[in-house]
Amino acid sequence: MQFSEKYDIRRQQADDWLDIRLSSDTNLAIDPFLIWESGDDSFWGSAHDHLINFFDMVFQLVKSAGGDEDHPNWKKAADLLIFPEPAEFCLGVAEASPLGSGSNKGLQQDMLQGIKAASDVGLSQIAHMEAIALFQGGIGMDRIGDTVCNVLKTYFIEYTKQVCVRHSIPTRRQLVRNATWSSEYAQWVNQYHDLPVNKVTYMRQGRFREKEIPILLTPDRFVRDIPFVSANDHWNWSWVNMASELRRDFNFDIARRVARKDKARMARLHPDSVVLYLRELEDSPKEPYPVSEDPKMLVNQKDYGIQMMDLISKPFIPESRDQFEKFVNSIAYWYQHGIEHQDSWYLLWDKARGRNERAAQVLFRNVAVNYCRAANVDLTGEANAGQGPVDFKFSAGWGSRALIEVKLVRSSKFWDGILAQQPRYQLAEGVEYGVFLAIAYTDEELAIKGKLDRAAEISSRRHGVKIHPILVDARKKESASNLRDRDAARELHGGDRKNFRKSDDAD
Repeated sequence: MQFSEKYDIRRQQADDWLDIRLSSDTNLAIDPFLIWESGDDSFWGSAHDHLINFFDMVFQLVKSAGGDEDHPNWKKAADLLIFPEPAEFCLGVAEASPLGSGSNKGLQQDMLQGIKAASDVGLSQIAHMEAIALFQGGIGMDRIGDTVCNVLKTYFIEYTKQVCVRHSIPTRRQLVRNATWSSEYAQWVNQYHDLPVNKVTYMRQGRFREKEIPILLTPDRFVRDIPFVSANDHWNWSWVNMASELRRDFNFDIARRVARKDKARMARLHPDSVVLYLRELEDSPKEPYPVSEDPKMLVNQKDYGIQMMDLISKPFIPESRDQFEKFVNSIAYWYQHGIEHQDSWYLLWDKARGRNERAAQVLFRNVAVNYCRAANVDLTGEANAGQGPVDFKFSAGWGSRALIEVKLVRSSKFWDGILAQQPRYQLAEGVEYGVFLAIAYTDEELAIKGKLDRAAEISSRRHGVKIHPILVDARKKESASNLRDRDAARELHGGDRKNFRKSDDAD
């Protein structure tokens, strides 16, 4: 369910917020360069300066510690660089739920070392926080986004409150971690705020649990699926603009795969390259992810799968556990049927190439959700559908569990998926029955049917589980209006060549 659906919101011109999914993360991240672009905005204009002021504070703490990791100021800097998973935003890469793994010590150390490296080469402040990542050889897009969400949370809190007032959205007083930070005491500050509530289902130690967390919104113009600044782009820019200096320091060809440590070393040896690279990017066009077109099926998912359910007049509802496998298979069947016979294959294609595995999983997830809704079946662990364990609870008062995996045949790990990963996952989760949905985009991929059946039989027998394989023909289909059966037309018209030609001309 998306935010607008939960609160039945009719968007207005002022509503520029990203319509996040509440049950699982939307695979986008906030890009600080896009916030920098909002310098003239009456509300967001000071946000990027606020972000940089935070890192200026950390810079001074690291510098005053003189590289001594036992110094109190070093420890203060380290504490400031622990960024809890900002689950309130429902952004990032946590497919199963917005609740990620929590505070990230790896990110903390990357940031600390990046700031120390920048300080060591003489930089006392930065114009863009991405410089820290470059001195460390690159930090993932989702980690950069998590950092921005934490440091600028006070802005996003106020922004969300404005949306709630505009649409009379109910709120509740809740504790917000890292709601703001204090430059005076160099520490994070937790606060209570009146915000909308998201009841999140997540899995811990093999059990589904629930937790209520605040909801925070962000303008959709701030999000991207790939970073605007990256260590790879900085490396390539430097080879184009500083070729002689780099060839002196690095005795290998640019065409080879470059390790992260080499990118970091180059940035530290040539800190001016970082400054010049970022300065040049300031004048480059910066486009957010195109939310309205949603070419990668990352945002507007509530309609995907609904049209595939239109032909289901009466979904199958099991009366006992003995019919559970048939119920799960019926969901998979309608997914397969929609792609193969209802023109829903186009949802899995982006121009000339079949979409990635996640798109196929998103489509299945929505079919499962809508099928269960039509059958009055409670679906727990909805976000896992297509890539993990799902609990189905029936109105008769009983429940059961299945593991449904959606995999692309073209994946290099496809056979490992059915022979090793799926059975081991079923054993680990205590799930006896599983469905393995294989998505084929080409004639060659579709030819594996016999081998796929054998793989499922071998895997089931060796691991003591039951895996039902389904091969889905997701090849591009010709429009029904353009289909012709010349033999049938010849049989109908016989020797009447005039009518036979008309049947051809009508196309």
